[in-house]
Amino acid sequence: MRNRGLAPAPALFILVLALGGLALRVLPSYAVVSSAGGVRFQESDAWFHVRSVHNLLAHFPRRSTFDPAAIFPGGQEVPTGPAWDYLLAIGAWMLGLGSPTPGLIDRVAAWLPAILGALFVIPAYGLARRLDSAASAAFAALWAAVMSGAFLWITHFGLADHHAAEALLAFLSLYLLCRAVPDIGAKVDFRFAAAAGIALGLYFLTRPAGVFVCGILCVAAVWNATVALAVAPAAAIAAAMFAPASHVLWGDFALLGLTGTAAVAAAMAGVNAVAMRRGWGRRTRAAIVLGGAALCALAVAVLAPRVIGSLWFQVRRVAGFTASSRMVQTVQELQPLYRAGMQPGWASVVEVLGTVWIPASPALVWLLFAAWRRRGPVFVLPAVWSVTVAAATVLQARMVVYFAPMAAVLAGICCARLAALPSGRMRAVAAGAVALTVLAVNLPAAFWQMRADSAPSEDWQAAADWLKSNTPEPFADPAVWSALSRGPTPASTPQWGVALWWPYGYFIEQAAHRVPMSNGTQAGAEEMARFFISAFPEVAVPRLRAAGARYVIVDPEIPWFVGANRSSFPAALIMLGRDTGDFVRVLYRDTASGLAPVPVYLPEYYRSMAARLYLADGQPAAGSHVSVFQTESRKDGRGRTIDVIVWSKAFSSEREAMAYVEANHGTVRLTAGCVDPGHSCVPLDAVPGLRRVFTSDPGPISPERRVRAVKIFELNGR
Repeated sequence: MRNRGLAPAPALFILVLALGGLALRVLPSYAVVSSAGGVRFQESDAWFHVRSVHNLLAHFPRRSTFDPAAIFPGGQEVPTGPAWDYLLAIGAWMLGLGSPTPGLIDRVAAWLPAILGALFVIPAYGLARRLDSAASAAFAALWAAVMSGAFLWITHFGLADHHAAEALLAFLSLYLLCRAVPDIGAKVDFRFAAAAGIALGLYFLTRPAGVFVCGILCVAAVWNATVALAVAPAAAIAAAMFAPASHVLWGDFALLGLTGTAAVAAAMAGVNAVAMRRGWGRRTRAAIVLGGAALCALAVAVLAPRVIGSLWFQVRRVAGFTASSRMVQTVQELQPLYRAGMQPGWASVVEVLGTVWIPASPALVWLLFAAWRRRGPVFVLPAVWSVTVAAATVLQARMVVYFAPMAAVLAGICCARLAALPSGRMRAVAAGAVALTVLAVNLPAAFWQMRADSAPSEDWQAAADWLKSNTPEPFADPAVWSALSRGPTPASTPQWGVALWWPYGYFIEQAAHRVPMSNGTQAGAEEMARFFISAFPEVAVPRLRAAGARYVIVDPEIPWFVGANRSSFPAALIMLGRDTGDFVRVLYRDTASGLAPVPVYLPEYYRSMAARLYLADGQPAAGSHVSVFQTESRKDGRGRTIDVIVWSKAFSSEREAMAYVEANHGTVRLTAGCVDPGHSCVPLDAVPGLRRVFTSDPGPISPERRVRAVKIFELNGR
């Protein structure tokens, strides 16, 4: 029989797992994140929050709502809720006794995500115990502590983004609502409902874009009137907490969603009370509430069409139905689950989810059956939550932050069933074997994952240091960097900007105190893509100068070194709606071990600003031989039609190669290009108006050396 309520947790067991989870998140990555120069924060958004926290503590407790240095030229409204920044700032302020040093602020920002990640064992244990048994709770806590995949990554040492707090607060809201909801015949515990409302309010103050949570709560409330009794006060409390911050990005949607959820849940509870007296059926009650909700939605659409129109646009944008959807396709975490990892297909699923989904899948079926057949209120919300976030994760890998904690609970229930043998002694042996299996399938992958490094390289750090020390202040008054800002002013308008690819914008802002022309929100990214892809420097450089750029940064990801580094070149093409086939074509060659891919780079690639600047420093290039490849169409082992090389010849110049192609046009399939993406095989003129002023590695580009140089160019002739 399922345990009623949440029995006191074995504190020592929870403490050991929490400490173990913390060690897993910190120890393997400590040497990667900590350096003599300071904390090497992982990923772009971490630098954004670190910049925000430093600014917040400069005039604590008042928080800027506008960052004049976020992007050139107009600055940017701070696009996130305030809760995560305040959590980091309060921790640093307390540890620093009111005057935290910059180093202390950075260390707190590095440690807090890992600490929050370790705390997931507590609600995971409690929710599994609420739904099933103490054994399920123990296994759920174990999974929450050690499961590998994207969830472990977003809760590890040095990733100072808000994802850890976002996931914990959402999961805590779910757990507290399940504590508030009674078994059949009992009453709602409004103490836990109020606590859930506080957690939910903090969640939206961290992630205002989480409007889908309101949808989950509404569905659960309509499904079960007892759930509605707990959801109504929780959503009302959350709405009251969030209202002062509703001006942030997505804030109007969040406030509308929370108030709407409170109204729907209250209406369902009220209709149920009337129905109990008059004998209405469950379907009648749901129809009345849904009809009322539809009328309210219609009223909002009439009275506030801008909000509805904006929400509909955002849904279509993320789904890929607008022109700006191309931007979404360039962000890895926003891709479908099967292609969000480094390798597509099942490899991507394992990379993002780890192995927790394997035992969680049958337990999810059990949970749906329990919610549908038993009609117990406590099962309803976890069932709706699990199905929704699981489906959302398949569509967009970022949603794993919501699915993984619940998957740990479901996996714990499944593992408890596997270890449930009649004999006490054999049950202990089985439980130990299952626990060892969980550790064996998670720890090796987790250790490897935690040793990965996604921080800007030492070469990027050297470039930031050079910019900070060798270029003039972009603001007339340097105090703008730490001043409280509510909006743009003439004094907070920068005089020039730095052109660079968008993931490094926030890093350059925080580390170099210079103003990027694109940043982690992808603001300015399309203009940067247009510059780097352009084959006409006489047009691209004046356009960049007119936009206010003074420096341009290129790194190894800007050109297209296939097999040597992850290139941003394809992402730039996607943003502009360009075809990759205009720059590179993948042909195949017969080898002793089968067909081998041969990327052939076309002249258009070498003429791009990305290649001109990185490969030749913007200087003239004589070019070398250009090859012509004759191909035939063939089916590979997976049924795809590919081009297989049957003949190739090197010509001394591009002109000779193109003349041969033109002479044989229409008779055979020919491709003219080169196989070395690191040296131009076509002649290039010098790029006018740009000169290299810094490189972190002056050595030549060659197969014998790791390509790592970050280069800075100055626009001259101003």
